[in-house]
Amino acid sequence: MTRKVIGLFLLLLATNVTHAANQADLAKLIKLASTPTTKGLDLSNSDLRSYQLTGKVDLQNANLSHVDLSNANLEKINLSNANLSYANLSNAKLSGANLANANLSYANLKNATLIEANLSNALLNHALLTGANLRQAILNRTNFTCANLNNADLTKADFLDATVSSATFINTITMGVLHYDSVIDSQVNCGE
Repeated sequence: MTRKVIGLFLLLLATNVTHAANQADLAKLIKLASTPTTKGLDLSNSDLRSYQLTGKVDLQNANLSHVDLSNANLEKINLSNANLSYANLSNAKLSGANLANANLSYANLKNATLIEANLSNALLNHALLTGANLRQAILNRTNFTCANLNNADLTKADFLDATVSSATFINTITMGVLHYDSVIDSQVNCGE
């Protein structure tokens, strides 16, 4: 556990001083990382804008609901089973990230980079994915009900048994999409 704390501390030191993250939230991250937990870290409602979480940080099972991770670097981070509902991940770098079974309901992923990300069984209902780059993403059994994928790039993404009910795909790049014939698409009311 000590290595994990030292690693997180070094990541915090390496973070650009001009970032917009809330220093109290960063301190909370260090404190929570040093405490063993089976539930995962609780960073809900934190302000971690432009934060660099590259490396071996494990956010599996973390509660990141309502967190601001806009412009954050989360490449190759393990976010499986994490709660990212209502999170702001606009312009975030999530290439190669593991988001399997994550809850991204109502999340803002506008212009996010999710190249080769694993979103299997993830909930993205009502998520905003306009301009997102999902090239070669694994979207098996992902729920996109009422999601906005306008202007997104889905080149060679794998949609095996994904649900896209009432999702919007205006000007979306769908070249080489895999398993689209297995997609579930039924009309649902997206109103609140």
